[in-house]
Amino acid sequence: MKQYKIFVIANLIFGILLIVLTKMILPVCHPMGGGVMRCGTSTTVDAVLGLVLLVIAVLAARFLKKKAHVILSVLSLVVGIFVSLVPTVIVGTCPHAHMACHAVTAPVLAVFGVLIALFATLNLIFLKLRRRNEQD
Repeated sequence: MKQYKIFVIANLIFGILLIVLTKMILPVCHPMGGGVMRCGTSTTVDAVLGLVLLVIAVLAARFLKKKAHVILSVLSLVVGIFVSLVPTVIVGTCPHAHMACHAVTAPVLAVFGVLIALFATLNLIFLKLRRRNEQD
């Protein structure tokens, strides 16, 4: 039961931090000439992924079955992977290396996504070990 609470709290923290980072803290370029910049799109997608983490946390708090937590951990792992890939591969940021979004925002979000994915992976490992111990 304690592991479930840790998973819920961690996903709440990750989701809130991701939204705050992308919308308030990390720098992005302002649109020039009415167009949409890739870095702005990147942070918006990552903010939506932060909302997905919040939904996962709420669902994890609601469902206490292990099978549900395995599925939610896999979803959290996928979200973490996408958080890393959106600013680096999928959408990207400004191509100029001197831009703050390229030099700061993309690497921070990539590392943050890896942290989310690592936590989800550790949770899956602990769920698997717990299942193995219950069968013995």
